[in-house]
Formats: sequence, C-alpha cells, structure tokens
Amino acid sequence: MRGAIFTAFVMVMSLFCLGQTLQCFRCELGFWDACYTTKTNCSDDELCYVGIGKAASVLDIKVMGCLPMEACNKTTVVEFLAKKTLYTLKTTCCEEDFCNAGPSIQLSLAPLLLAILLIAEMGVF
Repeated sequence: MRGAIFTAFVMVMSLFCLGQTLQCFRCELGFWDACYTTKTNCSDDELCYVGIGKAASVLDIKVMGCLPMEACNKTTVVEFLAKKTLYTLKTTCCEEDFCNAGPSIQLSLAPLLLAILLIAEMGVF
C-alpha cells in the first residue's frame, strides 16, 4: 500500500516538473551597469545569460536574457560600414533560475535617450 501511494506521489510531482523552463531576467539594452529588467522564460535549449560589452569603443553596454546554449560564452564583434566596430559583446551563461541577476538599478528613458544621442553624434550610426 505504501509503495502504491509513494509511486502515485512521484508520478504527480513529475507532472508538475515537466513544463517548467528556466526563468531569467531580461534587459534589451543597458548602459554601464544599469538595466531595466523584466522576467522571461527560456526555451528548452536556452540558458540565462549576461552580455557585457562596449559600444563605439567608449560606452559600456549590458544585455540579459535567454540565449541558445551554442551561443554561450563567446565574444561577438559587430561592425558597421567601412569595418568600424559598432560594439563588442561577451556573453556569459548560467543554468539556474534568475542566475543572471545583477544590481537592481532601474534605468529611466532620459539617460537611455541621451546615451543613444551621444553615440549618434559621434558618427557611429
């Protein structure tokens, strides 16, 4: 009798575990260490990640979210017209819920727009 109850309990618990995906923080684009974050669920083949880089060789940028496993722990260089580096980004992945958390600084739109205008003024775009 105990064995049947235990087996039923294990089967019910496994049903709850089946549809769970990794939960991560998401930030489309942050400057310096400031990101406006939301929560997101990754696909089965994705991990949480933090991308740290530099735009126009002067502005620190940060992105967070879900990334396919094969894209983890790599450095990407994005170039724009005439081989000018637009930005470089190094991604670091992790495998636990919300493991890509950083300091919880909320970024308002005003500094974000100012940073974009400064980059545009430098002639990068």
